[in-house]
Amino acid sequence: MRPRPTLGPNGEYQIADGELPVGSTLGGNHLCVELLANGSIDAVHSIQSGSTIVRDVDVHHYDAVTGLRLTRRPGAFILEPESQSHRYSLGNGVEVEKLTFVFCGAAAPDACFVLLQARNEGSKAATVDSVLVARLKSSFEDQIEARWNESARALLVESTGKAKAARALFSSITPQSWSVTEDHARILAEKWRGAFDESVDVAGDDPLGVIHVRTRIEPKSSATMWFAAAELESAAATVLEAFRRRLPSAEAAHEKTRRHYEALLDKTVMLSPVENIDAGVRWAKANMLRVLRQTPTGPGFTNNPGHSTSCVGRDAAWFVYGCDWLDPRFSAALLRGFAARQEADGKIVEYYDLRTGRTCDDGLNVNDDTALFALAVSHHALATRDASFLEELYPAARRAIEQLLANRDERGLIFCRARQTGARGIVGWRNIIKEYRLSGATTELNSETYAALQRMAVLAKILGASSDAGRYADEAETLRRAIDRYLRNPSNGLYYLNIEIDGRPRSALSADLVFPVVFGVADDETSARIVQRLRQADFWTEAGIRTVPRDAPEYGPTRGNGLLGGVWVAATFWYAFAAAHFVPEIMAEALEKTFAHYARDPRATNTVPGEFSEWLHGETLANNGMMLSPWFPPRYLWAAIEGAAGLDLQPGGARITPRLPPDWSWLAVRSVPFGGSTMSWFVCRMDEMRLFATERVESTLSTEAYDRDVTPEVDVEGQNVAMAAFARGREVIVFLGNRLALTSTVAVRDGGAVAGLRPRRRYESLYGRWVELEDESDAYLVTIGRGSFALIEFA
Repeated sequence: MRPRPTLGPNGEYQIADGELPVGSTLGGNHLCVELLANGSIDAVHSIQSGSTIVRDVDVHHYDAVTGLRLTRRPGAFILEPESQSHRYSLGNGVEVEKLTFVFCGAAAPDACFVLLQARNEGSKAATVDSVLVARLKSSFEDQIEARWNESARALLVESTGKAKAARALFSSITPQSWSVTEDHARILAEKWRGAFDESVDVAGDDPLGVIHVRTRIEPKSSATMWFAAAELESAAATVLEAFRRRLPSAEAAHEKTRRHYEALLDKTVMLSPVENIDAGVRWAKANMLRVLRQTPTGPGFTNNPGHSTSCVGRDAAWFVYGCDWLDPRFSAALLRGFAARQEADGKIVEYYDLRTGRTCDDGLNVNDDTALFALAVSHHALATRDASFLEELYPAARRAIEQLLANRDERGLIFCRARQTGARGIVGWRNIIKEYRLSGATTELNSETYAALQRMAVLAKILGASSDAGRYADEAETLRRAIDRYLRNPSNGLYYLNIEIDGRPRSALSADLVFPVVFGVADDETSARIVQRLRQADFWTEAGIRTVPRDAPEYGPTRGNGLLGGVWVAATFWYAFAAAHFVPEIMAEALEKTFAHYARDPRATNTVPGEFSEWLHGETLANNGMMLSPWFPPRYLWAAIEGAAGLDLQPGGARITPRLPPDWSWLAVRSVPFGGSTMSWFVCRMDEMRLFATERVESTLSTEAYDRDVTPEVDVEGQNVAMAAFARGREVIVFLGNRLALTSTVAVRDGGAVAGLRPRRRYESLYGRWVELEDESDAYLVTIGRGSFALIEFA
């Protein structure tokens, strides 16, 4: 039986060598790095130049004494949010860990590092010739020049054709030799052929850059070397040498990168009885951090990292829904980018190029980008309570909503007049289906516009624009009635897909049924009917819902880029949010299984553990799209926090209504950015469902309000235990949740936030009651049953 990936205590994945179909997709401010299944770098892409700076970067090893090529014996990969490690052994007793990452953090020079840490486990000293190899042309047509810079210990490469770009390969130690050569076969020679000749041959189609270093490692000792690939502003020697002075060691760069990631991953932490959901939230944030870019036009992300420079309107809007719980400043910058390029009539463009600023709207009179932009402005304004942002962006959101209202038909429905096919004939998220049209009055766009009108009424009220507030509230209700009258399908109690250009309703069933539920158009009875229909076998798979049911006439498991029968997992996250109110257990299953699928059998499913891939074959459930889809992770985070954890944004603050499946007795969320600060909460099934929060929030549950989250100040020992601690004055309550399938014993250490406080009482869910503590020592050792929790009050 083949080994399966394992999830470590800090959310990292370990997977055996040979079990990955491809490596991780990593990223930083300007760079995207794609890795191959053998641990080498497939390509380093730059958003600044819009090109690939180097390709196929790897390190090969030879025994310097015998001259024999040292093949890598199969080892393991460690996949972490900021990096990928490859651990392998060489035939001479040397164990190697190769760490690949993109340098991230404040004022970090843009570089991709390959750090090798080698340990000699043999009884004799080992001397190893290590050779870094990289293909230097960004494309077949690229024309380059190359030269070695001794002081920078770098190979400088310059594109001299139409695309002007400069990049460099750096070495941490002075090489024994180097070369630019067309001799590919030499790299795979079984016998070392001696030092390279330090010549440059770039006349051919595929020159290799080679840097050769020699390392002697004593028995039971270690040695470290690193290489880095970076893009430069120019090929001037002064620019190269200045960059090298700014470049720290790989060890220091990795530590700074790790801290950068951890600082953001520590925001919006979910703690639930299901490990895969909590890991899904953590990895959703990690995936988002990997695609955040600082570009020539400002902060943004592309819809296809490394292969596109386009920032798409709908993707950006949905990104905001998740990014507000991770990096709200980036959300604001995204929205400003689209507001600055808003068309004269108020429509939001389909996308713009992050390098050039060039825009495209596909020629549609209306689009979903416009409604989603207004919704995203509302989401960010309510999540941050940033009055200046609201005043700045409200006019753009108002123009957007007015543009939609100006495109109503005689029924009062938002109407797209497109008669073409593909991107110029589809109004909505499925706009890449070739030879397909979805225009007229769609349930998707009308549902989004209804929600946008509601939210605009709320924003107008906050700003004191009473006439706008009243009008948009009225328009929302008018649109809802029109949707109910014309887009409801009386034959099945669901909704039509759309009313076509010629006025005929189209009854085809698809995952688009989620939109009236997600955006609050459908009543509870219809919403429950939709949730149940999408849960039936023809829609449902082990990895999420199909875009159309398996028995539909138009079904094909790969048809239309998977949009006519494949599994686009983002639709399942919409579904999870929709299901949370009605059947929380289905919500939990959707969140758990979709994320777990990425690590179920990567070689068979063409996925990378922890990475949200794009779309899956509707039968085999193998990924057929991008390895890392930038617009899936934020929807997972949104579905978990605003669906399962129940955070509902209100003009006066927040309402919290957690949606716990029947078999969950607790749920906790910590350090959620809100209103310029952070808030945390947990909910427990006690005599009734009770909520404990660090903010005064609105809730239908009995609520205990605390002043602050002191979780980092409480030390707990226990296997796989969820912990949160809140304080008010000199009182502290410690929550402990068991995520194991067995009973767990947990120890709370004296000190930190509870130092000097007396443990007063303990609630044990096994008994369903509070126990007064007479012997204080009893408080610090707690036994918690499977799926249960305990509370300890200190005062």
